[in-house]
Formats: sequence, structure tokens, C-alpha cells
Amino acid sequence: MKKKYAFTLVEVMIVVAIIALLAAVGIPSFLNSRQGAETNMKGVNVSTINAAKDQWAILNNQAAGTSVSWNDIADYVGGGITSQSDLDIGGCSITLNDIGTTAAY
Repeated sequence: MKKKYAFTLVEVMIVVAIIALLAAVGIPSFLNSRQGAETNMKGVNVSTINAAKDQWAILNNQAAGTSVSWNDIADYVGGGITSQSDLDIGGCSITLNDIGTTAAY
């Protein structure tokens, strides 16, 4: 006589409860890490733009308060970024601001 192996309803319910518990803990953690990554990336992008503005200003003898456009600093940004829209994160666009004033989202 062959033995049949089957799961009882209680065993299936325990597995479903464990999966639900893991999802309840994991999903909010994932969402928080995504928001943290976006915040960090915004900071990196602002630093990159500020450095590009400073390089452009020094090499072109521009004073603080001089307005700057993307075309002015595009060659100094690097990292495969070819347009200002490449720096958009989470629906937010970066604002370059004048020389001597930090860029911002």
C-alpha cells in the first residue's frame, strides 16, 4: 500500500501567515529604502551640478551671481548625463541657480 503525502489545512494556513508576516515587514522597508535612495541621489546630483558650475565659472572668469544655463555646464557634468532632464528624480527637476548659489530640487 502506497502512502499519500498531503498538507493539512492548518499547515497551509501557517505557511500563508508566515508569508503575510514577511510581506508586512518587507514592503514598508523596501519603500523606505527607495525614498532614502532618491534623497541620496538628489544630494549627489546637486553636488555634481555645483562642481560643474564652479569649474565653468573658474575657467570662464565668471563672478558670483552670474546666471548659468545647462549649455554652459554640460561639458563639465560627465557621468553619461547629456541633458538636464537626466537629473530628474521622483518627478522633481533640478534648478541650476546662479554661480555662488547652490543648485536645488
